[in-house]
Amino acid sequence: MQQFQSLQRLLVFYTLTLVAMLSLYYFILFHEMRNYNKQHSVEVFHTLQHEMSEYNNPINPVLKDIMEKPFMQGVSYQLIFAMPSGETYIYQHTQPNEHGFAGIMFPTIETSLLSYKNSHSTYTLSERKLVGTIELKSGHKLYTVLRHKPLDIDWVSYRYWLPLMTAIMFFTLALLYVLKRRANWEQLLRYTDNLSSHAKDAYIPPPFVTKESTPDFLQLGNALSRVSYQLHNNHRRITTLQHRLERLVDHAPLPMLMIMRHGQISFFNKRFEQVFSTAFHDDSSYQLTDFIFSEDPSTQLLLQKLATLRVTRTLLVCRLTNKKAYQLHITPWFGEHGQVHGFTVLLNNINELVSKNAQLQQQNIEMQRRLDEFSILKSSMGHDLRLPLEAMIDTLEPIDISVLTDKQKQTVNTLVQTSQAMLIMLNEMLDIGEIEVRKTRLSIEAVDIYKMGQQISHLFKKDARQHGLELLYFFAPDCPRLIDTDHKRLQETLRNLLDNAIKFTNSGYVALTIDTVSHADVALIKNTSLMNIDTINQNNGLSKDNANSDSTVHDWIRFSIEDSGIGIDIAKQHQLVTYLSQNNSANKIKNNQYHQKNAMYKGLGLNDVNSFARLLGGFIQIKSSMGKGSTFSLYLPCRQPNYQPVYHLNPHLTQIHLITIINQPLAAEHLKQLCNHLSIAVTVITSADNVDLVQLTDGLVKNKQNLAPILLLDYDYYESLTLVLSKPLDVVNQDSNNMTIPKQQITVTDSASINNGIINEEAGDKQQALNHLLSNVSLPKILLSMQSERRIASILLDKCDGFLTKPLDANLLLSELLRLTLPTRKTFKQSTEISTNSDLIEITDKTNEAISPLILVVEDSPTNQKIACKILAKLGYRTIVAENGQQALDILQTQRQEIALILMDCRMPVMDGLQATQAIRAQGDDIPIVALTANNTEEDRTACLEVGMDEFLAKPINKNKLQEMLASFIKT
Repeated sequence: MQQFQSLQRLLVFYTLTLVAMLSLYYFILFHEMRNYNKQHSVEVFHTLQHEMSEYNNPINPVLKDIMEKPFMQGVSYQLIFAMPSGETYIYQHTQPNEHGFAGIMFPTIETSLLSYKNSHSTYTLSERKLVGTIELKSGHKLYTVLRHKPLDIDWVSYRYWLPLMTAIMFFTLALLYVLKRRANWEQLLRYTDNLSSHAKDAYIPPPFVTKESTPDFLQLGNALSRVSYQLHNNHRRITTLQHRLERLVDHAPLPMLMIMRHGQISFFNKRFEQVFSTAFHDDSSYQLTDFIFSEDPSTQLLLQKLATLRVTRTLLVCRLTNKKAYQLHITPWFGEHGQVHGFTVLLNNINELVSKNAQLQQQNIEMQRRLDEFSILKSSMGHDLRLPLEAMIDTLEPIDISVLTDKQKQTVNTLVQTSQAMLIMLNEMLDIGEIEVRKTRLSIEAVDIYKMGQQISHLFKKDARQHGLELLYFFAPDCPRLIDTDHKRLQETLRNLLDNAIKFTNSGYVALTIDTVSHADVALIKNTSLMNIDTINQNNGLSKDNANSDSTVHDWIRFSIEDSGIGIDIAKQHQLVTYLSQNNSANKIKNNQYHQKNAMYKGLGLNDVNSFARLLGGFIQIKSSMGKGSTFSLYLPCRQPNYQPVYHLNPHLTQIHLITIINQPLAAEHLKQLCNHLSIAVTVITSADNVDLVQLTDGLVKNKQNLAPILLLDYDYYESLTLVLSKPLDVVNQDSNNMTIPKQQITVTDSASINNGIINEEAGDKQQALNHLLSNVSLPKILLSMQSERRIASILLDKCDGFLTKPLDANLLLSELLRLTLPTRKTFKQSTEISTNSDLIEITDKTNEAISPLILVVEDSPTNQKIACKILAKLGYRTIVAENGQQALDILQTQRQEIALILMDCRMPVMDGLQATQAIRAQGDDIPIVALTANNTEEDRTACLEVGMDEFLAKPINKNKLQEMLASFIKT
């Protein structure tokens, strides 16, 4: 029974319970019997007193008669009867089974015992006897000693043996129950011991007899059998996967390894062991930087702090021992809540390729050196040739051709023209290096810098998304839209600066801002900036006075590219400025060694940026701090500005209250500036806690009658709360510089007082407040994200009424604000009736001409509906409108024979364009479907084609493209 201690303890407890109850029963029984005997003695005493009190002058015979009465039968007593005359009579009687009284003595009343006293009698009661005195009025006294009856236990009576037999019966039942449970446990243990991972792949019931076993044992046995079967299947599946991994990973021709989130290597394959001559041991700790390094400071910093990496990167690294070059592919893998758990790394030996590249670069340097030598030789030869040519021209110039003959005139004119042509050709040859960057290559025209900024930001959107960066674009409302400049050179300059910003930024944001700067601000920048304007103007062949006296320059346009990258220290900033200044000076040919030393700056394209800036009459400014990012600003003179409105004022916008939850301070500043320009009431919240929520709710109630509230939510802020709740405190502190949560919100003062609970509680409060806003059905909501719409959870999208992608297009935002706040659109029935009536009018107006094709326009925006219908009407097509995908399906069921093509918007309520297209194709309908969407990306195009759409058309609709597309699908 040692292995069944629980049953043994249960039996012992049950036995002790029975014994305790039985002992308590007999104790109470015997105690009641003793109390009964005592009470009987008291009753005998009182009866004796009563009998004696009936006689006024009792005598001895009277006492004898009393002793013979029934109440004195069975009582052991000793009576001393004292007469007033002094005569004394003694009476004793004991039961056969009791010993006699030891002598004759007058009893004494002990006050410490239980006693009774009245005017005629007194007695005391002890455990074995009653001692009392009875005094009569006649003077007689009776001293009484009454023994209590002994306990008379009649074991034949049921009151004595029945409880004992009942306890024995219950003990026997408990013993039988325990033995039966013991047998069931023995069967279950034997069955469990027999289960193994090598059992058959079938359900094996436990060997219990149903009639003899309890249901709980049967269920437990069945559960163990199912668990064993499932464990066996999992073991076999794990074994199969393990064999696959061994074949794929251990026998892979490339070094592969896995790294934990904090940088510790948890596994590497055999090829890695062979290449790096290191065997893997579980008790050893390996870091990636123990084997490789990078000459690039930003890449080396990334290798040391892998926890900040959230996107796949391909890096150029070197081996520590022999410095061979490797291409490192590192990919993070995430948990179910979006937190980084670790990284998978693949190394590819590209040392031969890098060596060839270095050789080619060395050859290029050698060729450049030869070109520079040739340039010096050419300059020297040109100077030697120019001197006699100028002397010839100086000799021919004073000749008076009026005194010459016609033949002499012709000869002199020929010499003058030939010498002038030779001088022009020689000058062009000498200045060939300057001509490459001067006005002979410029094309000055009116340039739409607002549209250019949009195009450049959209061009780098995919690149910024791949690097995990947030891309911002803002065009100041007071900035002129068109200026006279070189479109191609300006675009190339901005692209170089933006490309550098993304390249040297590991996390955070990159922003392109276009605004105006006054002359006073430019003068201040001149005094504080590293790039001195005087030096720039002098190098450009202009004086400061000439630059300021240009009547066509009213203001300056500033193109700022700001990033949150690694930054540039002050020493390198001075080196960069010196390089740019010397690279554009007249002595650049003599500084070949300096150019080779600063080849890194050439790779950044800053040489071209600086040259083009100076060529366009402007300059560049550099601001940078280590660890805080850099700002490269391009200043251009504002020549022939055209202040066309970029953001159109609308009276309806003044009735809107825009509530913005965004964690990017620069984006918040841009949004405030835009709303102030358009007179839009705006509230910017960077931390949606309960206090802000209460203030916001009060403001909404107060301005409910005047302003229509709309919520603009940054998805990165929403996602950051989830990451904080799923991370421990050390990760939050480590990632606070790279996460979208402002670091100032997390303050660590003492490790004993602040822990994970405080951070999680704050993030939980913010998440609760944000969810409260999202659950407000009456509040229109617009989601803003760097990701595409399909990469966001549908639960969050269902709560929002609009979606915008970053970089934020201000005009699209204004369009969404108007769409969500305009009066309720017409119902589908009304629009169908109007379309039907229009068709009837159109049919009655036509005579014998053929009916034009009917096109179904599926669009939820009333403005876009009108625009599309007007364009199609001008192209000669009839239209019918549906506001969502479900209405489009209903129209197709009734008018399928008339409809020739569908223009399908991708983002609509109820049912979007992708779902509607899938439903149409599922019905076997091959009607041409053309997608209409504002997100003109390759990802959106692929998604539309995958669901069955035939073509892709971006908004705003281009009339010519639409006409060509309709002509290709509709054969008239």
